[in-house]
Amino acid sequence: MKKVILFTAVLLAFHGFCQQAVAQNEEYYKPDSLRGKPRQTTIIIPDADKPKAATPPARSDVPLPLIDRLRLGGSFGLGFGTVTNINLSPMAGFNLTEKLVGGVGVTYMWFTSRRFNVNSSYYGGRSFLMYSLFPMITLQAEYEGLNVEYFNSLEQKYTRTWIGSPMVGAAYTQPLGARFTRGVHMTLLYNLNYSNQLNPFTGQNISPYSGPFVFRVTFL
Repeated sequence: MKKVILFTAVLLAFHGFCQQAVAQNEEYYKPDSLRGKPRQTTIIIPDADKPKAATPPARSDVPLPLIDRLRLGGSFGLGFGTVTNINLSPMAGFNLTEKLVGGVGVTYMWFTSRRFNVNSSYYGGRSFLMYSLFPMITLQAEYEGLNVEYFNSLEQKYTRTWIGSPMVGAAYTQPLGARFTRGVHMTLLYNLNYSNQLNPFTGQNISPYSGPFVFRVTFL
């Protein structure tokens, strides 16, 4: 029994010595200004009522102002020779998404030739969608309505009518960097309705374009 009491006393004394040694060791490594002061433990409890600061959205997620989505430009053409022709087509577009642009435009064409006794004008409008597939490749779809002139052999006079041209194609795009005119597009379109745009009396095509393929250089 004495051995058990003695062993317990030794164990308690050793435990007290270890605690004192650890305390002295911590006191040694404290700065001079903190020596002799009782050890303090700080517990931080988050404040559930305090609102967290909102994380600012990434730059790519910030929507562009409406004015910066606007696109202005168009296409034009001049031709001189046996037949003189002028083509003016102002356009306005709007960035629906980062890659998709929708817009409208108006078209005016004038053809004249003394040799062939031609003096005709064509006018109309168009609506279009342009999708940037790659930085330099743009897909385009549009619908163009033009008021054209053809010869009515029954009444022996020129008659005007409207023709509709749904077109699809693609463009090679080079950036320009201007605020409203972002690039120049060398576009090749195919007129899906070209074969149906015929003079009802002669069967000749009355489209102002020379074939179903339409090439344009557009600034937008």
